[in-house]
Amino acid sequence: MLHAIKLLHIQGNTAELSSELLDEKGIFLLKTCQRALIVKTTPVKKDHQSLGDFYEGKDAYQFLLETICGLKSKLQGESEIVAQFKEAYHNYLENEVRSSVILRVLEKLFKDAKEIRRDYLVKIGQQSYAGIARRIVQTKYEAGHVLILGSGQLAKDVLKLLQKRYQISISARNPQKVAELIAEYPHLDIQIVPWQNHQSYQGYDTIINTIGAQTTLFGHDFFAPRCPKKNIFIDLGSPSVIQTSHTKDHGVFRLTDIFNHGQELDQEKMIKIQNAQSAITGLVDRRAVSLGHNHPFSWEELQFAY
Repeated sequence: MLHAIKLLHIQGNTAELSSELLDEKGIFLLKTCQRALIVKTTPVKKDHQSLGDFYEGKDAYQFLLETICGLKSKLQGESEIVAQFKEAYHNYLENEVRSSVILRVLEKLFKDAKEIRRDYLVKIGQQSYAGIARRIVQTKYEAGHVLILGSGQLAKDVLKLLQKRYQISISARNPQKVAELIAEYPHLDIQIVPWQNHQSYQGYDTIINTIGAQTTLFGHDFFAPRCPKKNIFIDLGSPSVIQTSHTKDHGVFRLTDIFNHGQELDQEKMIKIQNAQSAITGLVDRRAVSLGHNHPFSWEELQFAY
C-alpha cells in the first residue's frame, strides 16, 4: 500500500500555489505559511514535481513521519507541527472525496509518531515557538499582561503556555475565531482588543504576534515609543509583518532569534534526536510490511472513499 503514496513537499511561501495543484480531489493537504505537503495516490505531473521535493512509497512515509515528529523543523523536535497535522487530517475527513489508502496511511502515521515521541523525544526542552516565546517573556516578566495577536493554532499554543501566570488579551481579524478560542477557556478573563488598534496595543509590556502576512503591520512608528522601555515584541509570524531596525537588544524578537535560541541544544537532546531518526528508519521498514507493500488492491481502494 505504501508504494501507492506520492508526496510533494513545497517549502517557502505557498500563498500563490496554483488552484490546479491544491484543489485536486482526493489529495491530503497540509498548508502553512512555511510549507505545503501534498499527499496523493495519482501521478504527480513533472512540472509540479519541480516545485519542491518529491517522494514515493517508503520514502514518502519516512518524510511524513520525520516531519510530524518535528525532525524537519528548524526547531528540531518541536511539537506544534502535530497540531497542524491533526487539523489538516480533520479537514480531510470533511472532504466529500477521500482516498481510503491515504486515510489508512495517515492513521498509521499518527500512531507511529506517538510512539517515536514517547520513546525518544520526551523532555527535550521547550523546543517549540510557543515554548521559547514563553521563556523569553519569563526572563523579564514573571507576571503581567500579554497581548496575543492572532487566533490560529499558534495563538492557541501561546495562550495555553502563558495562561497560568499571565493575564491574556487577544486581538485578531476574525471575531468568530476569537470567540471560539476564548470559549475554550471559560475560567479565564480573556480580554478582546479591537484588531489593529495600535494605540491600545501600546499599553501592553508584552506582545506576541502569531500572524504572517505579505504586508507590514507594524513599522518604525509603532516601535519608536516601545523600544526605549525595552518592552517585549515577539514576532512568530511568517512572512514577518514587522519593519524596524530594532533588534532583540531593544526587546524585538524575530523568528531568526527564536531559531537561534532553539539551536542552543544540549548534548542529551541531540542524542535523543539521533536515536529518534534511527528508530524512524526501522519503523518505516516494519510499517511497509504491515501495510502490505506488495499486496494488490483495487482501483477503488487506491482512489476514493465516499
